[in-house]
Amino acid sequence: MTMTLALTAERFSHNESDYISDPFDFYAKMRAEQPAYQSDRVFGGAWLFFRHADCRHLIRDERLSNNRSDVPLRFLPPDRRVEFDDMVGVLGRWFAFHDGESHRRLRRYVHRGYQPLGGERLHRSIQATVDALLAGLPGDEFDLMSELAFPLPAIVIADLLGVPAEAHAELIRWTDDIAQLLGSTQVTEEFALRARASTEELVAFLSSAESLRSSERQGGLLHAMRAVGGPDDSLDDEDVIAQAALLLFAGTASIRYLIGNSVRAVDQAPPGAKELLVDPRTAPAAVEELLRYCNPVQFVGRVAREDFAYEYDDGRYAEIRAGQPVMLYTASANRDSDKFPRADELVLTRPLPNEHLTLGSGLHLCFGDPLVRATTRTALATLYTRLPHLRVPDQEIDWNNNLGFRGPQALRVVAA
Repeated sequence: MTMTLALTAERFSHNESDYISDPFDFYAKMRAEQPAYQSDRVFGGAWLFFRHADCRHLIRDERLSNNRSDVPLRFLPPDRRVEFDDMVGVLGRWFAFHDGESHRRLRRYVHRGYQPLGGERLHRSIQATVDALLAGLPGDEFDLMSELAFPLPAIVIADLLGVPAEAHAELIRWTDDIAQLLGSTQVTEEFALRARASTEELVAFLSSAESLRSSERQGGLLHAMRAVGGPDDSLDDEDVIAQAALLLFAGTASIRYLIGNSVRAVDQAPPGAKELLVDPRTAPAAVEELLRYCNPVQFVGRVAREDFAYEYDDGRYAEIRAGQPVMLYTASANRDSDKFPRADELVLTRPLPNEHLTLGSGLHLCFGDPLVRATTRTALATLYTRLPHLRVPDQEIDWNNNLGFRGPQALRVVAA
């Protein structure tokens, strides 16, 4: 293992290009030497954890809260944060940022609306979108990200919600601005204002008469969530719109970069990797391994509810204070050799269950996990069935600019 001297815990942040291009040597060093580290550069004093055992435990620890919608704005003085109260109000309605009964209630409503739209209907939507995008490829050499990975999840989720899919380019722009805010540790006030404007535009689009009529006409999730429950037991429109925005935010960037990361990894894998993804008997295990190895979402965030001491080694404690951010680097946990044999290798035949933490764990397991798995599996199986000789030529990768969603902005591939 080689370490660049500049890659130190003291210098680590979510926006340093050296860490984004290849964070895994740094993660290995932290697991071995500083598995728990208090960083002044991450949200003004967060605790960072890097081992699988600690991340898995703390994801489920009830002393930690998901109520973290204001954490990315802590770089601002308190008197400046009030300008963003409207944006924080939208994000604060996301059930992913709730705990306890309010989390269970919101998640239950979304699940009731989502359930009829899953299964075969979801598969048909994904397959039809993949087929249409691949049919429109410009030739044997193309950019995988712009031609397939970027538009695919935005179109599929728009279809799932029942809102106009023609707006997918705007949906990508709006959700990318929110993703950069939530995935970064270093943003300017100017960019925070941009994220606020994009949040406002996304909410306006989802709550527009056109989107609501479209969803009702198509029987989409946006309409289904509004229809769940009775007069004394239902979500208000602001909650419905917020959960729709959450699904778009969480799905578009994560699926996009998972596809890009996976195609790069498969290209570097031993012969036979593509066949494992095409064969329905081996594809489920192969996709789980891609989720472990190619995880675009590098961390899960929490905020401490109370002061407590967490023992992460015999006699070594993290003294966590109430209100302090706690960052769990699940992408590091997924490469922990104490948990996974050959942890730094892509092993597409790795036995199930594959206990990666890419989609979380426990009560806060990612709600969109069926969407992520189905879209990734269908996209890759169809891609390698249609283009069995697809390869990734040598190229300099332009990575996304934050560790919240790590993946290539462009990826040139050759089909023949």
